[in-house]
Amino acid sequence: MNRFSRLAAMAMVLFLAGGSMLFMAYLIDEAARKGFEFLVVGLFGLVGMGFLLFQGPVGKAIASMLEGHSLDGATANRLAELESRLAEVEHRGLTSGEVEQAYARIAEVEERMEFAERMLAQPRVGEARHGA
Repeated sequence: MNRFSRLAAMAMVLFLAGGSMLFMAYLIDEAARKGFEFLVVGLFGLVGMGFLLFQGPVGKAIASMLEGHSLDGATANRLAELESRLAEVEHRGLTSGEVEQAYARIAEVEERMEFAERMLAQPRVGEARHGA
């Protein structure tokens, strides 16, 4: 994952650099047609957008990917804690016999229910005399 994030960051930087070069070529071409003022305004716009992009969260994310930092310390600690708790829950549930105990209780309840159904299905002694 770390290698992939570095490659993604490098590809993103190359894409942004290539895009800015294409935009510069467009500005130079338009400046030749419309005048030098167009080039100056375009350069100011390009520099401003680049500054906002690379100083903002996108630029910081790209820089952290290039440096190889994927998570900050607090997030990494929290992730490690959650992973250990998940492993503990998975281990406890599979080996403690809780599932087998639950199945045994369900089987016992089924047996009691069947017994109660049989008892209810039998005619009562007093009812047989009144019906006859």
